[in-house]
Amino acid sequence: MNQVRHTLRLSGSGPTREKAFATAIGQVQSAVGERTDGVSFRVEPLELDVVSAVEHRWTERFLGLFFPRTRRRYEITLRIEVQVASLDLDALDFTVREERLTPLQHALRMR
Repeated sequence: MNQVRHTLRLSGSGPTREKAFATAIGQVQSAVGERTDGVSFRVEPLELDVVSAVEHRWTERFLGLFFPRTRRRYEITLRIEVQVASLDLDALDFTVREERLTPLQHALRMR
């Protein structure tokens, strides 16, 4: 079992603040998987900092003149420090158990 710390910089965007944050946080597992050898089985966030949070606003109008409405889109960039516990499956020694089936057993089990 290996324990390693990683600092991730992730971004997310969405129509609401919550959706933008959820999009950024949802990338943690895949970002950790790219940087970790083996299988990560525990990802523990240690620190979270907001690098930037931006709200984009614009006005839309139907046919360029009618029914103005204000639209919003949120973007957030986070710096997350995580501690990852992983297991290197290549370093494990697996024991081999081989089954020998008779033709009748093979036909019944469809193996």
